[in-house]
Amino acid sequence: MDVVRRAVQSAPVEGIQLPSLENLESLKVVSRCGCGCASVDFKLLGAGEIAEVVADAIGETSSGEEVGVLVFCLNGRITGLEIVGYSDFPADLPIASTVRRQIGFDDQRQ
Repeated sequence: MDVVRRAVQSAPVEGIQLPSLENLESLKVVSRCGCGCASVDFKLLGAGEIAEVVADAIGETSSGEEVGVLVFCLNGRITGLEIVGYSDFPADLPIASTVRRQIGFDDQRQ
């Protein structure tokens, strides 16, 4: 849960109400991505339910690969963690201490 906590704290999506991080340790994985990556769901969404991205970060795996880190939320509760790899291999979970906000074009101009 350290990766989720770090992503929400360091790379929140602007204008989105952030979920409480108090109950992170009580989250249970209910499904895993079929491709073999480290993405997981903590809640299966029902018909018509759409989770929103509350954190958009990057991080590095133990092998040094850069991966995207997205945290999803619905009604104030964290519903999923998506790990996006940029190679042909399924993405591993990043090291929590490397998870950080992505620097965008506008950030570089300041």
